[in-house]
Amino acid sequence: MKINLILFIIMFFQINVFSQNINKDIRKGVKLYEDSSYVEAEEKFRTALQKDQDSFVSSFNLADAIYKQENYEQSESLFEALTEKAETKEEKSMAFHNLGNSLYKQEKVKESIEAYKNALRNNPSDLESKHNLSLAQKLLKEQEENKEEEKKEEKEEEKEEEKKEEEKEEEEKESDDSQENKEPQDQQKPETPQDPNEMTEDEAQQMLDALEQQEKELQQDLQKKKSKAVNLKIEKDW
Repeated sequence: MKINLILFIIMFFQINVFSQNINKDIRKGVKLYEDSSYVEAEEKFRTALQKDQDSFVSSFNLADAIYKQENYEQSESLFEALTEKAETKEEKSMAFHNLGNSLYKQEKVKESIEAYKNALRNNPSDLESKHNLSLAQKLLKEQEENKEEEKKEEKEEEKEEEKKEEEKEEEEKESDDSQENKEPQDQQKPETPQDPNEMTEDEAQQMLDALEQQEKELQQDLQKKKSKAVNLKIEKDW
């Protein structure tokens, strides 16, 4: 993404117009900034700002030096304040443009889009703001599409999980039904062992028949004995 600052173009314009009034600290800060010595440049711009707190150039360059140090949250605050402090449309456009850059770097894409739009409202011919606005809008569209895709994938995953859970519950239900219909082997009633003292019906009948036979034989013996007693001669008692 082309996040170019427009500091130098505007800054040199300011220097050319107000060359007699610009102080030495700003000139040193600009030189350090060009040498990528952003920490030292920040110190010089702060010193210049202490001498002239109303200087838009010092404030703008200070915010730029901080932005270059990737302290985007602080540069956002400074550029936002500059959008109120700016007196001309050109200054407002610069402040909103760099505010958009600071927001974009923090992935505040929607806010950066609004900042670039404000830059163009104050300077419709600003090609850099148009370019950055286009990139920010493209990124926002990609983010929204990715979110929709993520939501879609999450829903599909949820459906898949629900399907698996339903299949699992169905399997468990079928397993339970199968167990209910089939008595487990260890729960089947074992055959009752026969008591050795307990007779079967046939054995009881045989024993009864034997007893009857014994009774019959006993009666026969008695009959025989009676019969012999009758036949004996009884001696007279003299």
